[in-house]
Amino acid sequence: MTYISIILSTFNHEKTVGQCLESIIAQENADLQMECIIIDDCSTDDTLPIIRHIVGGYAGNISFRIFRHQSHHGLSRSRNTGLQRAEGLYVLFVNGADMLRFGCIDTYMVSLMRHWNVDVLAGNAYNISLRRNLFSNITSALELHGRGEELFHEMIRNHLYLYANNKLVRRELLQANQTLFSEQMAYGDIQWAFDLFANVSSVVLLPDVTYEYGIHETHSIGHAEKWVNALLSSYTATCDNLLDKAPRPESSDGGYYLAHQLLVYGLLTHADMLVKEYSVNSQVKRELSTVRSRLVNQTKNDGQRSLHLFFRQDGSIISALLRNPTFKNYRNVVKEITNFLDVLIGR
Repeated sequence: MTYISIILSTFNHEKTVGQCLESIIAQENADLQMECIIIDDCSTDDTLPIIRHIVGGYAGNISFRIFRHQSHHGLSRSRNTGLQRAEGLYVLFVNGADMLRFGCIDTYMVSLMRHWNVDVLAGNAYNISLRRNLFSNITSALELHGRGEELFHEMIRNHLYLYANNKLVRRELLQANQTLFSEQMAYGDIQWAFDLFANVSSVVLLPDVTYEYGIHETHSIGHAEKWVNALLSSYTATCDNLLDKAPRPESSDGGYYLAHQLLVYGLLTHADMLVKEYSVNSQVKRELSTVRSRLVNQTKNDGQRSLHLFFRQDGSIISALLRNPTFKNYRNVVKEITNFLDVLIGR
C-alpha cells in the first residue's frame, strides 16, 4: 500500500528541478512505500529531459510516474492533475523550484506515530531568498482539534493558512470534500487552504523545517505586473470568502472574530503595498475598494466600534495622534500577516 504520494509540479525549472528531485530521492525509506507523481506543465526548456534522466537512473523503492500537459495551464492545474492520479494515504505538494529538507518524511512519520489519526501535519518552511522561516514563534508541536467552523477559526488564529507545500494531508479528506486548487486564481494556495481546514478535525503544526522555498527567478516587468493583477484578484475573492464565513462577534472570547477581520485587513494592506509598487488595472482597484468597504461596513453593523474605527482611520494622521494601544496591537497582527505574505510570494 502506498503511504505517501509526493506531487511534484514543474514548469521551466531546468535550473532547479534536479536538486528538487534529489531531495525527494533522499527521503527514501526501506520500510515506507512512497510514490512521486511528476506533472510537467508543458515546459519549453530542458526540465523534462532532466527529470527523465534522473528518474531513469534511479533504482530505489520510491515509485516515480511522469505526466506532461500538452499545453501550459498553471500550478493549480498541475496539482489537481497530480491529485487525480495519487494513490497514497497522504499527499505532499512540492514545486520544482523548491526542495524537501533532508529527513522531512522521517519527521512527518515520527509525528504520525504520536498522532496516528491526524488529518494534517504542517511543518515549518525556510525561504532561501529571504533567509527566514515561515513560522518564527513555534517552538514545540501544536495540536489542534475541532470540527467545521471551529477548526477553521483556529486555523486562522494560529496562522496555518495561505500555504500548501508544507502540509502532509490525508488524501481521503481531499477526495470526500472535492478540495481542489482553484484554476482561476493566480495564487490558489489561499482558497485551497481555507477549503481544506473547513473540513478537517485535527491538525498538528511542527516547529521542524521540512520544506525549503527556492530562489525565485526575476521576471520582466510586464510579466510581474500581469501576475500581480491576477494575484490581487485572488486576494479579493479570498477576502469575500472570509467575510462570508466570519464568526459572530460574540465568539470574540476565543479571538475568532478579531482574527478573521484582521486577516482580511492584512490581505488588503498587502494589496495596497503591491498597488503602490506595480501598475494595477482599474478593475482590480475597484474590486479591492469594494471588499474594503464591505469589511468596514460589516464591523460597523456588528457593533465592533474599535475595529471599525481602526479600519477607517489606520494610517491617517488621526490614527497616529490617537496612539491607541489597541490599535498598536492590531497593527502588530497586520504587520505579521503582511510579512507572512511577503515570504510566500518572494517579495
